Amino acid sequence: MKRQTLIVSFALVLLAVSAPLFAHHGTNISYDHGKPMTLKGTVTEFVWKNPHAQLYFDVKDEAGNIVHWAGELNSPGVLSGQGWTRKMFLPGDEITLSVFPSKAGAPVGVVDRSKPITSNGKRSSPRRT
Repeated sequence: MKRQTLIVSFALVLLAVSAPLFAHHGTNISYDHGKPMTLKGTVTEFVWKNPHAQLYFDVKDEAGNIVHWAGELNSPGVLSGQGWTRKMFLPGDEITLSVFPSKAGAPVGVVDRSKPITSNGKRSSPRRT
């Protein structure tokens, strides 16, 4: 009986310690890396929070309609290590960036940080290291 209790206790501790490993998700599987898009728009919000920073911006489509886009970035910790700041993009900034769009067709994408992002005509994003 004592041995069974020890084995069950060990299994529960092992499961509890390994639980965070199952929490990570595969972000890039949701995006089409074979169809990068270059978008020009106006920043509405730059959210600097974990687990991923988010850049929200409005883009005019071919018909002139406003489409609200969301661009997913890396974590603020990784981005700050690459020279990014929480004030890098402000509402009203005119930006040009490249995204890998959602496979589901929604106006969301993961930002291609291997390409520069321009803000108000100037390069805003440090090179990805």
